[in-house]
Amino acid sequence: MENSTLKERSLTRYSWEYEHFPEPDQWFLLARAYIDCSHHLLEEMIQERLNSSFHHAKVVVATFEQAIELFLKGALNQARRAVPNHHRLKDLLKEYQFLYPEKKYQFFGKIDEVVSENASTPHNQYARYPRDRKGRPWQGATNIDLSIWYRELRPFKADFDRLEPLIKARYPRRTDEENHSGT
Repeated sequence: MENSTLKERSLTRYSWEYEHFPEPDQWFLLARAYIDCSHHLLEEMIQERLNSSFHHAKVVVATFEQAIELFLKGALNQARRAVPNHHRLKDLLKEYQFLYPEKKYQFFGKIDEVVSENASTPHNQYARYPRDRKGRPWQGATNIDLSIWYRELRPFKADFDRLEPLIKARYPRRTDEENHSGT
């Protein structure tokens, strides 16, 4: 899109359009935005419409990991659990599985692989930063295969669509309007 076209359009998005949403929805909406962006970036790289460097691929991994974290935190919040301040996906999944133990709440995406801990590529660190917490370069050579990530990410988008209504049905919340009216 040309700059002159951008100048003629209003592209502003406002937070107040969403502020009335229940807190779990805030988590779910942001999780969906992250996974949609991750998916879109992968498609653009695979179609060679976007640079597909290793560093661009790391951004896809970071946005995907963030999507999973926020979705799990949304599920915890829906169940009226305090949302942890940490980013440990394995711990978040464990609590999710405690709250939602039935088979219908399981992910079709390979969630156990996603949350598995790897000291050389820690979640919320490796994909986001060029160096570890001690300022050293990451140890070992790694690769990110875009086609594998694309195949693995797609089921999670479907999981978000399938699981969110089930989660909300298990732990229903009263709307703000109901809470203020006393009904």
